[in-house]
Parts: sequence; C-alpha cells; structure tokens
Amino acid sequence: MAGQRASTPTGDVPEQAQPRTRARAARLPAPRRGADAAPPTRARARAAAGRAAGRSRSGSRTRRPNPGATALAALGLPVVGAFSDELLGSAPGGVFTALTVLGTAAAAWLATRAGWWWVLTGVAPVVLASIAGAELLADRGGYGNAKALATGAAKWAVRGFPVMAAALAAALLVIVLRIVLEQKQKRSRRG
Repeated sequence: MAGQRASTPTGDVPEQAQPRTRARAARLPAPRRGADAAPPTRARARAAAGRAAGRSRSGSRTRRPNPGATALAALGLPVVGAFSDELLGSAPGGVFTALTVLGTAAAAWLATRAGWWWVLTGVAPVVLASIAGAELLADRGGYGNAKALATGAAKWAVRGFPVMAAALAAALLVIVLRIVLEQKQKRSRRG
C-alpha cells in the first residue's frame, strides 16, 4: 500500500532502523528548500513587483530613474544651446552656457546615485562635442586642413572650459542638495 512502511523480520534490522550517531547525522546533506515551495501565481508575482517598485518598506514612494529624460537633459540642452548660439551669430556663448548648466543640473537631479558618475564625467565630452559640432557645421570651409582644425580645437577647448566648470559646479551643488534632502527624509521617517 502506498505510504505505508513495510515491516521487516525481527532478525533483519536495516541500517535505517539503527540509532543515528552524531557522526552519521553530520554526513547527511541538508534538505533542499526551493524545490518544495509552490511557484507563485502571476497575480502574486505582479503584486509583489508592484509593491517593490512603487513603495519602499517605509511606505514612501521610491525614486524611479528615467534614463531617457536624464540623457535628454545632459545631451540635448547643450546641443540646442550650441546650435542656437551659432544661429544667432555668436560663438557658443550665453545661451549655450545657460542651457549646458541647466541641462547638467537637471541630469544630476534626475539620475540615480550610480548615474551621477556618468553625469559628472560626461560634461567635458558633451561640451567639447557640442562646440565642435556647431562650429564645424557653421563654417565647413574654414576647417579644411589639419592645421586649421587643430587651431579650431584649441579655441573650442578654451571657450568650453568655463562652461565645463560652471556645469560641474551646478551638478555638484544639485548632488549635495539631493543627499541632504534624502538624509532629512530618513531622519523624519525614524522620528
């Protein structure tokens, strides 16, 4: 019959019926836990994922990163500023500086803690690429040989350095502000 133990004659005692010693018990593997658990239903899995994504343990909303908005702020605003300054007739200047600082600060606000690294290190290449792209598209004939291109690159680096410094300062200010606000929220939850 299923589920019943077969009895053995009194003279034949199997090894399993003998009392276990500590040495024998130590050699046995631990039972597996994962195989016996019933798989979660789809509704339970969705509910658990929704709770994990939407709320933290304390019940407050968690920060959901939006990589598209972060990239648009960090890359798009400086490019728009550089091209608008070229269309206005000035070398990348006031509009470019303002939009680059604003874009970098917005990207630092929108990014996660891990994303701050990319925002801060991406300022210099974005500024240089924006200035170079706008200048090259505005004056294609002026940069026909390598000597003119090298001279132009030096000018772009000199013009871009104050913009880079201002954008980095704005991003660092936003990051410090976020850290202070997060610490304040943690203290208010505890108290």
